Amino acid sequence: MIYGIPTLMEFTDVRDLAKFCAEHEFDFIEMNMTFPWFQTGTLSVQNLLRLKKQYGIGLTLHLHDQFNPFEFSAEMRQAHLDNFRFAAGTAAGLDISRLTMHLLPGTYSSVNGEKKYLYEYLKTAYLDHVRTFRSFADRLLGNSDTVICIENTTGFHSFQQEAIDLLLESEHFGLTFDIGHNYKAGGGDEGFILAHEQKIRHFHIHDCSLRSNHLAFGAGGLDLVRYLNMAGSLDCPVVAEVKESSALVQSKQYLIEHGLWSR
Repeated sequence: MIYGIPTLMEFTDVRDLAKFCAEHEFDFIEMNMTFPWFQTGTLSVQNLLRLKKQYGIGLTLHLHDQFNPFEFSAEMRQAHLDNFRFAAGTAAGLDISRLTMHLLPGTYSSVNGEKKYLYEYLKTAYLDHVRTFRSFADRLLGNSDTVICIENTTGFHSFQQEAIDLLLESEHFGLTFDIGHNYKAGGGDEGFILAHEQKIRHFHIHDCSLRSNHLAFGAGGLDLVRYLNMAGSLDCPVVAEVKESSALVQSKQYLIEHGLWSR
């Protein structure tokens, strides 16, 4: 199985993150474009190519956590499309085949204590923007095998599921299954994701409890072995999505103890 590490706040120098990844025998880094060192003006493809070669590691890319090319504001929507163009170019330069994106539910109003989402209220326009982004991504990615993997976060609404179904009509879109997010959202995303099992390309795995998320493997209550075996059966890379280097070390030890780490 291929295991990666997320971008960690404690490593502000990408070289230190790459060194940690290699020293602890992880396979790749998931670069998160929310962090300042993976932005236009700071991200250097040539530097990252040198680090890949020096440390023998791979890379995946996580689009900005607030990436949302479905905005009703034309100016905001264009800004997100421009950011995606930068991300796609970076992926091409670094030979990255997997990008992960969140699917944000957008703006809502509270009506009699119930959240009413604008994307659902104006669903036709919303889904038109979804189709536009799908076409835009298809044109940019062309004949490459790059896949944009949609990650579950706080629980997919029905209008988001419709959007995902539209995006998955393209070979350039797939799914990232985040098992901790699924648990914290009440487990409702798992059935939808597994109904599209053939489209799962990536896993975010971390333990969690009722109180805390993104815990080291074995520090919470999830059946991690079940999901790790699922990732293996689908031939998907796994990001150990914890937030501290010490939690990554603990997670690696969990994998060793459960016979899921072979180097």
